[in-house]
Amino acid sequence: MSGNANIIVIEGRLTKDPTYMKTKSGKSLCKFSIANNKFYYTNGTLQKEVYFFDLVTWGYNADKAAVSLFKGRHVLVSGELRQNIYTAKDGTKKNDIYILALDIKNLDKKSIGNTSYTKTANNQIVSDFIEENLEEVF
Repeated sequence: MSGNANIIVIEGRLTKDPTYMKTKSGKSLCKFSIANNKFYYTNGTLQKEVYFFDLVTWGYNADKAAVSLFKGRHVLVSGELRQNIYTAKDGTKKNDIYILALDIKNLDKKSIGNTSYTKTANNQIVSDFIEENLEEVF
């Protein structure tokens, strides 16, 4: 039995420096957020909307992201939309939506090398991620 398609590709700039950490089990984790701009015209006037998205990456990608990403970096990310439903310490139900970044490409024209990284072992990392307690992530 196959699941439904869950693929997202998004471009934007990091809104702040990424947060890098290790989980209790020793897995690398990197969280960052990007701003994604949409431009359109209304009655001949250019309009701009900005959307903000939280992203998480694991393992090899997290290690690389921690040293190559920074506030303002222009990236193209492909991954999956994920949902984390949990009960917070205060007893309230939480529902976090984020992007699991599986491939990250640097789009900056001037940089120290063009960075692009992905790892096929990420599938195992994703499986391990689902099994861990996500509260420590958010």
